[in-house]
Amino acid sequence: MGSETFATKIDRLWRLVQDHPHVIGDFTWTGWDYLGEAGIGRVADSEDPAAGGFHGPFPWLLAWCGDLDITGHRRPASYYRETVFGLRTAPAIAVVRPERSGRTTVSTPWAWADSVADWAFTGAEGVPLTVEVYSDAEEVELLLGNRSLGTAPAGEAHRFRAEFTVPWAPEDLVAVARTGGAETGRTVLRPASGPVGLLATADRTVLRADDADLAFVALALTDAAGTVALGVDRQVTVTVEGAGTLAGLGSAAPATAESYLDAVHTTFDGRVLAIVRPTGAGTIIVTATAEGCAPATVTVTAR
Repeated sequence: MGSETFATKIDRLWRLVQDHPHVIGDFTWTGWDYLGEAGIGRVADSEDPAAGGFHGPFPWLLAWCGDLDITGHRRPASYYRETVFGLRTAPAIAVVRPERSGRTTVSTPWAWADSVADWAFTGAEGVPLTVEVYSDAEEVELLLGNRSLGTAPAGEAHRFRAEFTVPWAPEDLVAVARTGGAETGRTVLRPASGPVGLLATADRTVLRADDADLAFVALALTDAAGTVALGVDRQVTVTVEGAGTLAGLGSAAPATAESYLDAVHTTFDGRVLAIVRPTGAGTIIVTATAEGCAPATVTVTAR
């Protein structure tokens, strides 16, 4: 079995599992991001003096090598793994961040590309971005709006990925997967449009009235259609009233000096997560505020 393998080798390692009965499985490092081993999954510019080092310098605090970030949001490696394992037919799109455009980077063995499964950038007009499409189909066509940007081979023979270079524009980015000329799936990433607001969503609205239960409140900067906007991060302040208390507040930012125990935290890729603990039976009101946004409120009942 593989006991600590790297996400960039998922396809080759899974083929060994499939082809050899004595290989019982593969345990990648890792499923969920975590505190510690700070920066072992980071991507750095080649001119960074610390590039290629085992750890990231202060203020790195997360390992940054999970399929899921520390708040539970899926990262591109997760969609790639799903594709390789035969669990996904729709193509998955990953876009390298605009700040990496045209730059030479250095990665550790645990790193994935510095990419996001998003197209909702702001201030990136015309910047040429590397777009990877993960698919088990024979080929993938990429479209920006109604314009085809070409077709590239995918599937296992091409390591389940097709690559394109796309100047960013505020139009839908669409990947269409085909095998034998027949469409097998498509995926759309949408840009953010207009001013952003603060959206609050609780994972559930009823808790046990004891301090062993928790509610997780996702907070996101979104446009009117609910698309999370990237490149507009700002500080979010959370207050809790009633039969509960704020147990933690943080983002998936791998490098930050902000504390998870404060009531104020800066979003990362437009998101931050608040954790609320009941103090007894009753109503818990969670309110989040951010500059330029109307307050967002959710109500949770502990009983």
